[in-house]
Amino acid sequence: MLPPFLHILTFFLAFQTANSWPDGLCAILEYSRAEYVTVEERYYGPYIKLSQYCFGDGFDFYVTPRFPTPDDVRDGTETSTIFLAVLDPHKNPVLFAEVKHESWARAAASRHRADRHMRTRFFALLYDCPMPRLWGLSFLGTSVRIYVGDKVTHKITPPPPPVSPPYDLYVPPPDLLGEEWKTDVLSEQGFRKMKDVVNDIISHTQHGH
Repeated sequence: MLPPFLHILTFFLAFQTANSWPDGLCAILEYSRAEYVTVEERYYGPYIKLSQYCFGDGFDFYVTPRFPTPDDVRDGTETSTIFLAVLDPHKNPVLFAEVKHESWARAAASRHRADRHMRTRFFALLYDCPMPRLWGLSFLGTSVRIYVGDKVTHKITPPPPPVSPPYDLYVPPPDLLGEEWKTDVLSEQGFRKMKDVVNDIISHTQHGH
């Protein structure tokens, strides 16, 4: 029988040894982002496929949808956001992703909302993460911003933008977070960043968290 860490590595070998995304995966995402349909019809299947490619087809992790929270309903985002989580066999989160339409990147107000949504997810999930860090991916179309939460300090990186209360009346400046979703996940840089995230998760799995 293989040692546990070798057992884990065999399922991640394709992603770990690759230098770019497979052509087939790129084709799926590129075709999907060109469709004029709802965000769920456009991206749900492709991002499930991307997550499965990153984490392999073994049983150390699995990808699952998460359903709208009361906050989502109040905020009106339950029909405009796909929420996925990567869990370990004990149903503990090691990574989560929010996927929204690419139009969210165009205005400061929507970028600010996307950032707040990610931080709200961390508050809900960080306590249950079995590793020192919980990773979060915010996709606006195929543009990605990567977050990480520290299990001990509860600090989330990158830090939130400065906001002047009252929050419900806050009007963000036009350039707020304007450079934060500039990485296309399908690009070489996007591939490298995703590999860094997955490598961090795997390394903690190999060393017993």
